[in-house]
Amino acid sequence: MSTFTERTTIDAPRQDVWAALADIGTIATWNPGLIGSRRTNDIDGVGGARHCDISAKHSLTEHVVEFEPGTAITFRITDSTLPFKTADIAFTLTDGPIGDRTEVTVSPTYTLEHGPIGRILDTVAVRRNYRAGMRELLEGLKRHLEQRR
Repeated sequence: MSTFTERTTIDAPRQDVWAALADIGTIATWNPGLIGSRRTNDIDGVGGARHCDISAKHSLTEHVVEFEPGTAITFRITDSTLPFKTADIAFTLTDGPIGDRTEVTVSPTYTLEHGPIGRILDTVAVRRNYRAGMRELLEGLKRHLEQRR
């Protein structure tokens, strides 16, 4: 199993950051790594689901498996054209050091398909690309929220 953590500080109140993360079907409006997204059910909180289009050929479906309003939300990839055997993406929010700022942390924990070959691919390329994608996701969220202020 592999994991890493990326973080950023967003110049926006925690409730605004939470509202963007908890509105699970709209992630494509602020995540530059997606070309489309939509809710696939009407469940708010644990059990909520969305479909994300990464490109014309790649997509994934995620379900909310942890939901602590204002604090944490974790998505589990349950179907994907990418080579994940398992993948959870955990977001955590804390108050920033000053003013209406919010610290946002994203921590994916994942296993790739193909056993030892998947572990080698992770070491050689996947982790670097995945980390870059999570940095882009956080920067997209930051831009989206700070432009609205």
